[in-house]
Amino acid sequence: MSGLNPVQPRDAWWRRVLGNPWTWAVVVMIVLSILTLGDTYSLLSRDTTVEVEGKELVSPGITDLSFKKAIHYAWPTAAVWSALFILLDRYRTKHFPIWFIAFSWGGSVACWASMYANTWMASMLSVKGGVDPSAGAGPAIFSAPFVEEFFKATILFILAAVIGPTLTSAVQTVSLAGLSAIGFAFVENIVYYARADNYASVTIDAGDPEAALRQMVVLRGALTSFGHPLFTSMTALGLAFGLRARSRIVRVMAPLTGFVMAVMGHMAFNGLSSTRNLDELRPYWWVSVTIVMIFILGLVLRLVAEGRMIARRLDDYAVMGWLPARVGEVVSVLHRRWWISAVALSHGIRCWWQTLKYLRRTTELAYLRDAEVRGLAANSTARQARLLAEIRGLSAMAVTESRGARLVKPHLPRWLVEYFHPSSGTSIPAMGRESAR
Repeated sequence: MSGLNPVQPRDAWWRRVLGNPWTWAVVVMIVLSILTLGDTYSLLSRDTTVEVEGKELVSPGITDLSFKKAIHYAWPTAAVWSALFILLDRYRTKHFPIWFIAFSWGGSVACWASMYANTWMASMLSVKGGVDPSAGAGPAIFSAPFVEEFFKATILFILAAVIGPTLTSAVQTVSLAGLSAIGFAFVENIVYYARADNYASVTIDAGDPEAALRQMVVLRGALTSFGHPLFTSMTALGLAFGLRARSRIVRVMAPLTGFVMAVMGHMAFNGLSSTRNLDELRPYWWVSVTIVMIFILGLVLRLVAEGRMIARRLDDYAVMGWLPARVGEVVSVLHRRWWISAVALSHGIRCWWQTLKYLRRTTELAYLRDAEVRGLAANSTARQARLLAEIRGLSAMAVTESRGARLVKPHLPRWLVEYFHPSSGTSIPAMGRESAR
């Protein structure tokens, strides 16, 4: 790698967009989302004939008004949890298309497939009565956890097969798993809220529909909203350990163990919520919150360990003279990453974007070096050379040093200054990376 390839000139932005495979992956995901969500809506909104005690009854479909109310109550939970999982991946070597694909998969494909699979498995368990045979306690405990955890986690294994070498850390894998789970919970909450509102609206003795809906929102949207992310994250941790293991047995058993733990946790959660009243569930809820807090603490400790690893691996390249001496100190410390990102943003969108790419590429290089040291990345020399060449090209525009970096005051566009002061001869200082140094 002593002679790095020269940086090639950049193509036009539209060529880069059309030539980027993630663009087409997003397009495919949008099409799948439209088809699956459309079919889900069609199934839930149509009237259904059911047989109850030998009589055929018509169960009315969910109205559009109930769906609108449900979306209104469901989106805040999805927004908050999505933001938390995106912020969790602080070393952020992934980008928006992957986040979008993970969330959309959980909210569309996973929900749609789970709906059909749960209904089929409930029919195999001879559950009868009501519009939804998958809504009984038996299917919720014994079949739904397997089905839902399988489809939520499927996107993780697809991404691992496609971008396995760049799926770098346990925290990153948990972040993607959380987005898939939150997408699933978002659509599932819409269905539950809409059903509750629709039932209370058409049933005279159901009481106040708004009160019933708000009670469900408090339970599902706040108190137990951690359920789906927690369970899917168990599978993600198993997958992350498997990807970074040298043993083939561990590569197979770690994801499988994570999936089994997710299913068992999901079964316990559904079993308790289906067979206990709210007062009896209180101590179990505190146990669940304790588990969540321990899980969060483990992720924080993992973030600290990853920062130290990034510093060590980038120092290997600095010693060889391929990267600046302080690159490990800057890229591995979160507040320094945030600071140079803020400084870059004060210089303009282009400088900010180049700085984000610089941080992603240097982080990816550190994980690649770590995989090489562990014996997990064979024949990685060419990829390291490409990353080093790209980092060198990005350094020309990006803010790469936190020491001495200062925010730049915002400047009005030249045409606006000349419009208000045509004879002032005001000069606009050039904005560039070096002025931040």
